[in-house]
Amino acid sequence: MDGLSQVSANVSTNAQALVLKKAMQAQSQAAMTLLQGAEQSAQQIQASNPAHLGQNLDVRA
Repeated sequence: MDGLSQVSANVSTNAQALVLKKAMQAQSQAAMTLLQGAEQSAQQIQASNPAHLGQNLDVRA
């Protein structure tokens, strides 16, 4: 492998790593947004339901 093709391979590998890191960051931010939305939704549901709801479980066959 000559010097130019080795440099080209290194640049390609570095570019792929950078794209992967950016994709992982974007996915992480999207996941955090979804988790925050789920938390807010759960808090709204708890606030709108009566306090006794969900405390007892009736298991009759």
